[in-house]
Amino acid sequence: MVSPAKKRFEKVQAAREAARAEAQEKARKAQGKREEQAAKRGSEAKPNPFQKQPSGGGPLSPAAKRYQRKLVEKEASASTPDRPTGDAYELHLAAIIEDTRRLHDIQSIERKVEAKRELLPNYEEYVKGVLQAAPGHQDEVLMTLMVWYLDVGDLETGLDIADYAVANGLETPDRYQRTTANLVAEEVAVSALETEGEDPDGKFIQAVERTVNMFGESDMHDQVKAKLYKAYGYRLRDSGKPDQALDALDRALKLNDRAGVKKDIEALRKELKNSGE
Repeated sequence: MVSPAKKRFEKVQAAREAARAEAQEKARKAQGKREEQAAKRGSEAKPNPFQKQPSGGGPLSPAAKRYQRKLVEKEASASTPDRPTGDAYELHLAAIIEDTRRLHDIQSIERKVEAKRELLPNYEEYVKGVLQAAPGHQDEVLMTLMVWYLDVGDLETGLDIADYAVANGLETPDRYQRTTANLVAEEVAVSALETEGEDPDGKFIQAVERTVNMFGESDMHDQVKAKLYKAYGYRLRDSGKPDQALDALDRALKLNDRAGVKKDIEALRKELKNSGE
């Protein structure tokens, strides 16, 4: 027997899927209408500002990028919760649904990351436009792109979106099954831990510190928060800040006694004792 709670959950999921399908269909019709109007106007017609570049078609010109971003900003400024950024949102939602399906067919994690890196330039002006206009509405396109930016190692852009998400209460799409705080904290921590000892331009220490400031007190799984503080502790240690590193690693250990930092804590305490601090 299906419980009432499960029935409600399935009803909500079905409604969301229907809304996505409707948005995609609207986007396709709008795209067709724009192309038809462009064809009638002839060779002087402006290209669809939301059309992704075809394979091998080269990047958008600076002028085309500015034009695209300004249109997104204009629609975002006049948006509503039901239509976060008007036609721009619907067209990009249709595109990202299609791209997500393509990514789903790729089994290799490495190839998925490369594919996301190739796709992200198609959406960068949308991201800039929405962040500039800051409408504050739940935006599945933007939150999916946040995850993609973190996946490909562009932590700065990913955290720019996360900062906007925190300020406006945006959450990740249901398919990720993690809150914004959980997802961002873990993605940044894993990136920092996997590249330990590599940070010539200070990118990772800045990203980890920014994430701690953003989510250090947020409600999330203790294991995830411990991983974040572990990464922070290692980056502080490598930056020549042993006392701050010790505080971060102590925090990680309190959150998860299997965080794997006990020997590092002992070494830091010994170092601080020998230095007289």
